[in-house]
Amino acid sequence: HNLHHACTNQVGVDEDIMSDPFFFLWPPDPARDSRWRRLQHLYALPVYSALFALWRFNSARTVWSKRLWREAVPMGLNYLWMALCLPPAVAVGHVLLAGALTATIVTVSHQAEDLFHEHQDDWVASQVHSTRDAVTSSPFSEWLWGGMQYQLEHHLLPTMPRYRYPSAAPLVRQLCAEHGVEYRVDSELGVVRRNFAMLREVARAGAEEGALPTRTETVWSRRDGAAWVGSN
Repeated sequence: HNLHHACTNQVGVDEDIMSDPFFFLWPPDPARDSRWRRLQHLYALPVYSALFALWRFNSARTVWSKRLWREAVPMGLNYLWMALCLPPAVAVGHVLLAGALTATIVTVSHQAEDLFHEHQDDWVASQVHSTRDAVTSSPFSEWLWGGMQYQLEHHLLPTMPRYRYPSAAPLVRQLCAEHGVEYRVDSELGVVRRNFAMLREVARAGAEEGALPTRTETVWSRRDGAAWVGSN
């Protein structure tokens, strides 16, 4: 995830946009295309719901492979509690619901924004151009988004506690205005609709000869910890 923060939306480097063959964020080369791409805007939520299950699996695999037994004990207790205290439908359902909500919240603020095909020298400008905030409509949704509605502030100030984001947002907006840069923000439903519209647009587009792959032959793309594992 550190690469995502350092090189947001940089093709071939940012692991968070290496989402094929599940999702394509731009029309791919025919050799890398998938017959399922035309349906990606329709199956997005079911695939999103698997996020927490994937994270849980990766956590368990890391604990086992690295023999992190101190981590294994509380993890095992968590699964034991789920098995003994929760009905199966609740145990599985809460993981799927949490995955759908989390994946939606963390993807819509970047995927429909600018993509970069080369390294960006101006890091702050690249964060502004590749990130969109969301304005929540109620105290409940403000809590539900968990601070990720202030995605730009989170990227510019990643060590800042999230309860300070509301105070930082007007300062970031003012900085953008002073430099003549668009401060990208939308309603919470608007930013979700924008992202699904992008998925639909790419689903309906034809494949493009010579389109860049999401993973390039670099040291970054060969890392084991990629968020998504696809085929290129």
